[in-house]
Amino acid sequence: MIDPPKVLLERSFLQAVADHENPNHDAAATEYLDLVRRYAAAEILLVAVHTHLGELVGLDRRHVFAPVDRLWVGFQHRRAAARSRVADDPDLAITLVMAQRHRVRTIATFDARFHDFDLTVVPVTAATTG
Repeated sequence: MIDPPKVLLERSFLQAVADHENPNHDAAATEYLDLVRRYAAAEILLVAVHTHLGELVGLDRRHVFAPVDRLWVGFQHRRAAARSRVADDPDLAITLVMAQRHRVRTIATFDARFHDFDLTVVPVTAATTG
C-alpha cells in the first residue's frame, strides 16, 4: 500500500494551534480539526520538523499533536539547508529541505514566504499574513 500524501505543519501553524491568544488560532484550530479528520480517514499523514514540534510539546506524545509524525533533522539536512538559495534564513531553509526530502507538497502555515515555492499552502487565509 502506498502512503497517503503528507501535510507538513510549519512552526507558525503549530504555534497558532497551541496558543489560544494567537491571532490565527481560530483559523488554525479549524484547519487542524479538518486535517486530523482527514488523517483519521487515512487520506493524509501529518508531519512536522522535530524541532518545531519539540518547542511546544517536547517528546510527549499525549497532546493535541499526537497524530503528527516528527521529521528528524540530521546533519545532511542542515548541510543541504546551508547550501540552499534561502540559506540566509536557516529555519525556512530547513523546513523547505525537509519538505523536499520527504516529498511533502502541502504545508500548513501562516508564514507568507511559503507562497513563493511550489507548495500548496493551507489554510487559504495564510496568504494574508506573514
